[in-house]
Amino acid sequence: MMLYIILALIASSVFLIVYGIFEARQVPRLQLFNNMPRQKKGGFESIKKSAAYGLLLRQTGFITRPLLKLPYFVNLQAQADVLKINIDLPAFILLKLIVGVIVSFLVFRLLSPTYAIIGLLVGFFVPDFFMWNKVKEKKDAIVRIFPETVDLLDMCINAGADFLSAIKWVVEKSDPNPFIEQLSIVLSEIQVGKTRSQALKDLGNRLKLPDISSFVRTIIQSERMGTSIEEAFGNMSQDTREKRFQSGERYAIKASLKILFPLLFCILPAILIVVAGPVIIKFTSGELIPKNF
Repeated sequence: MMLYIILALIASSVFLIVYGIFEARQVPRLQLFNNMPRQKKGGFESIKKSAAYGLLLRQTGFITRPLLKLPYFVNLQAQADVLKINIDLPAFILLKLIVGVIVSFLVFRLLSPTYAIIGLLVGFFVPDFFMWNKVKEKKDAIVRIFPETVDLLDMCINAGADFLSAIKWVVEKSDPNPFIEQLSIVLSEIQVGKTRSQALKDLGNRLKLPDISSFVRTIIQSERMGTSIEEAFGNMSQDTREKRFQSGERYAIKASLKILFPLLFCILPAILIVVAGPVIIKFTSGELIPKNF
């Protein structure tokens, strides 16, 4: 009976932490040029301010605080901050520990005590898969929206706007997306006094994506060499279209390889069972061989 009570308490703790970390709430668009009020904070903030949630984090602070200083978690927090991903890192670490203990306990009871340490490590790193997958999805969204954003910037510059005015127009008029958020940060940094080159370099260093790095290098080189920014954006827009076309071709080639596994191990066996199954059954029962043979 005590074992079930302990498991129920652990399960409720995991639910509370997971709900506090991954509760989806709509993030309002960055308002750089108007004073629209932000939305009221919803379930995530209420969970964070709840007594049980705060007590749980305070009681386990002696475990989570030393881990927060590790380079791995510092990098994870930096990636979350850059990509505007809401995460409570102490709660996330606590979740990892609880999942590790649960998996280790299950392995200990179901398999063998010798595998308990392996179960602890596996359970500890399982939540990382979901977190880094979320980071990857955000970066993939930036790469997908990047060509259209470059085209919009090219159109604004061809219409006579300068670089900052083009970014401002794109940020104001475009639908919210991860790359627009990054351009908003660049624009705000330039407006508070940072040079355009340094703000763009910081953008490339934050995201560490090849397309964004090429975008930054093109603008900085155009500024240093004194060439026309309009010509640079025209070439960049054409290059991004070609890269997107080539990326589509690569995905099309990969599709034929990815479908090979389900075709060989799922579809083909079913076809063989339907087609050759009756023949094999008749052959093994002797119905295909004449009796006087």
